[in-house]
Amino acid sequence: MKRLIVLTVAVVCSTAVAKESFDIARFVAPPRWQRSQSPGLVTFQAPSTRGSGAMMFLFASEPSRGTPEENFQTAWRKLIAAQLPGLAPARSSSETTPDGWTAVTGAAPYTKQGGSWRAVLVTATGHGRTMSFVVHLLGQEHDAEIDSFFKDLDLIPPGGAAAIAAQAPPASEAAVATTAGGVESGAMTYTPPRGWNRPARADAVAWVSSPYPNTREVCELVVLPMRRGSGNLMNDAIGSFQAIFKANPLEGYPGIPPDLFRGTSALGWQYVVLQKTLGRGGSEGPGIIFFVAQVGDQIATVFTQSKFPLVSQCFGEAFPSEWPAFFASIRFKGVKPKSDEEIKQKLLGSWTATGARVLIRYTLAANDRYSNGSAIGYSTRVSPTEVMYTTTGFKGDGAWGVKNGRISLTPDKGPADGGPFRLEEESKDGRTWKEQLCILGNTGEICYRRDS
Repeated sequence: MKRLIVLTVAVVCSTAVAKESFDIARFVAPPRWQRSQSPGLVTFQAPSTRGSGAMMFLFASEPSRGTPEENFQTAWRKLIAAQLPGLAPARSSSETTPDGWTAVTGAAPYTKQGGSWRAVLVTATGHGRTMSFVVHLLGQEHDAEIDSFFKDLDLIPPGGAAAIAAQAPPASEAAVATTAGGVESGAMTYTPPRGWNRPARADAVAWVSSPYPNTREVCELVVLPMRRGSGNLMNDAIGSFQAIFKANPLEGYPGIPPDLFRGTSALGWQYVVLQKTLGRGGSEGPGIIFFVAQVGDQIATVFTQSKFPLVSQCFGEAFPSEWPAFFASIRFKGVKPKSDEEIKQKLLGSWTATGARVLIRYTLAANDRYSNGSAIGYSTRVSPTEVMYTTTGFKGDGAWGVKNGRISLTPDKGPADGGPFRLEEESKDGRTWKEQLCILGNTGEICYRRDS
């Protein structure tokens, strides 16, 4: 590169270009580059040509644990020097924007299989978070594409773009009261998405987002009054969904099949969640998350509406979803929590999250210890007829525990992780169920399947 990459970050997107999203980053992907996404990682790889190549890795943000320079040095040791021992940044630069982000950029040349490569690390720190971007370049063919990527990159502070311009909710009404633990609606207490507005509505309590940048998407979360259940929570969920949306949530082809979830919260209440995309062929939306919980002989009902999940900026797959944090905030009066020991027994065993290029596995043991095995893989074309695939493994051990609906994962070396969790079963048809553990940790929610 003729110059160091300069990272330009903003609170909200300032152009009309539709951007992709990962974690707190909003960006325009390099044209024709292959994208793959795994828990905590997005990878881009340029089309292979003789004498040139490029790979870019976007790592999920983490809590900032030092100055921008200290965060950069930590990331360099972990993400570059660990794979290229002894490699140190030959040059670096730092830039602070008016929006509170400081980007430290470093680069270093290295030789790999006779080719002259460059490793580039950009670490952005601000608003209590730090996020790292790693680029490996062979030749100069892709320099302009990398520069363009960082020029168009936006970083959204925690709380999301909608929260920045959000208005305060209206004054409390009889059915809804603000408490120290969030918002109280009947026997249910929860924390709505930050900055969402509460319009007047007689039949329910609704929360509505401000329009999101670019797409102008407006999302809704609705809490219905509690009512008496039938004794079969799945039937209650299906029947209520049909009554509200005039559609069968279990319908598959030509639409998109639903995702069904069932479980018992660590706080003691049973629940069912139906996730369904409506519209012709399931591609038009809206996307619906439909939640019911059993509280004594009463059921609580909550549903969300948004654009279909592939593009939704509030309850989707490409953008950080508001749903995991909302779910984790739900409490019901008078429900006795499960004991921590009872929950721990259900969590024992091995859990794995996989993606196109990443594998994360935790094995939770009864002696309050765990082992962690992870791997990141990437491919590099070394000739017109040969592709080299490299896998880098990471291993670790630590202590784990459960308390008040939260799981803690404390490695022997490094920062602790963990947070609110769900232990539930997932199904596509209501007949075959697979167990999964979802943890809302430092880098967002990751769901793990139990190893068979």
